[in-house]
Amino acid sequence: MEIRTALCQLSASDDYEDNLRRLLETIELNDADLYVFPELYLSSYGGDLPQGFLDGAIREIQSACGEHECAVCVGAPADFDGLRNSQFFITANSCDRYDKIHLARFGIYAEDRFTEGSVPVMVTWKGMRIGLEICYDIMFPEIHRTYAKAGADIVICAAASAGPSRKFMERIGPARSLENTVYTVFLNNIGPCGEDSFWGGSCVYDPLGDKVVCLGEDEGIAIVTLTSDAIASARQVRHHLEDLRRDIRWDL
Repeated sequence: MEIRTALCQLSASDDYEDNLRRLLETIELNDADLYVFPELYLSSYGGDLPQGFLDGAIREIQSACGEHECAVCVGAPADFDGLRNSQFFITANSCDRYDKIHLARFGIYAEDRFTEGSVPVMVTWKGMRIGLEICYDIMFPEIHRTYAKAGADIVICAAASAGPSRKFMERIGPARSLENTVYTVFLNNIGPCGEDSFWGGSCVYDPLGDKVVCLGEDEGIAIVTLTSDAIASARQVRHHLEDLRRDIRWDL
């Protein structure tokens, strides 16, 4: 099994209609099974969406997914029992939503307006299982591990990571992939963030923690094929999941 995955490192603006237009144009102009966009891409980080826009946007994306036989993973603020920082996994016939569990409330990140999520979400696409995370979530190893234990092949982490977090994000992605022998798809924002800026660097790490493809600090789209064979091969080399002690009660 394999998924041709497009890392869509595109800048978002307060013009939410233009953000949607660029997303649909990206699907039209490329050839992939899955298109991944940054955290809160539809609204821009810190932006808002008018009432009713999100539902219509999802319908338009679903129509494009049906026409091109693909899926889209994209972030947007969504009001579900409180405003959520959400990530939507959209296909022609379905729309799954993950709400960010760990909200950042420090430094230049302002997520006080959001309500925390509480449930991990994993989807299946093209025969491969995909776990969803958003930015700061990746710093908490139990989320990646939960997905891996449940059979995940890929974990997508859509991010809005600015300069001060760069060295930490560049370290943690390879570690999460290696310790769980899964692909990690890290898709970051670019553009201004307060007095700083998002640094891009969107990257795919293979199940042994090596870079498969990595983008720079400018807009770009990279398409890479993620395969179940690579995962099986990695798990013949590193037996982390096989050797997990499931009989231990780790909470003290």
